[in-house]
Amino acid sequence: MAKKDVKDALRNKLGMEIAGDFRVLKEHELAKFNNETKFVFEGESEIVREFYIFADTGAGDLWLAYLNDGKVAFYDHDAGYLCASNLVKFDLDMTGWLDIAEMFGKFETINEPNDEQKSKLKLAISALCPQILEIWDI
Repeated sequence: MAKKDVKDALRNKLGMEIAGDFRVLKEHELAKFNNETKFVFEGESEIVREFYIFADTGAGDLWLAYLNDGKVAFYDHDAGYLCASNLVKFDLDMTGWLDIAEMFGKFETINEPNDEQKSKLKLAISALCPQILEIWDI
């Protein structure tokens, strides 16, 4: 998957906060975050050769697409430097990531969700990528 393919998959979402922890970067942020010479994070700038940073959480965490196969990875800034060993790789592609982001977005609109609503969200997310539930407590 090329960087252009990632951008194409997100073209209608650039700069959009789909959910609290799913904010697609703006066009100029994509260019800045994925330019090895302008790399803005503590870590290995070479990572942008293998991954394409496409979203963040607004709190320093990042979403990346693996350019080899288009799978999504997550970087928690509390893990330390941005490097491949500090990424959690998911068996999830861009379409699946967008679906999960939209599920979280809809869930966030519920005022004080009950246990049944939480259970339904967990089940829906688990069907796409159960690993996500290892990171987010619902």
